[in-house]
Amino acid sequence: MIEAVADLIDMAAFFILVLGVILSTIMSARTFSQAEGHWMERLTGPAMTTFRLTLGRWMLTGLEVLIISDILHSIVHRTLSEVGILTVIVVIRVAMAYFLDLELTRLERQQARRERQCP
Repeated sequence: MIEAVADLIDMAAFFILVLGVILSTIMSARTFSQAEGHWMERLTGPAMTTFRLTLGRWMLTGLEVLIISDILHSIVHRTLSEVGILTVIVVIRVAMAYFLDLELTRLERQQARRERQCP
């Protein structure tokens, strides 16, 4: 039963990540079309920042959901080697989530500074 729930959570994480890519692309395209200036500046500036921030938030959510799934899998798999492998995976995912959150915070601050500078 727990394994089936963990598998459903894995699928939810997959859909969260796919949805994040789709929505990030749509939002980035909208930002690109609304921005002013040369197309390359619009693409590498506001459009790229929008894409990175939006995708990063969705990735962070997906990683957190995967961590829940890993914890549930660890309940089912109780051999020392399987729990050890799951522990390593969880630690890697937590570290990825932490550093992704730091990067998103940096990008948000950078974007806020740019918005304050523009009249």
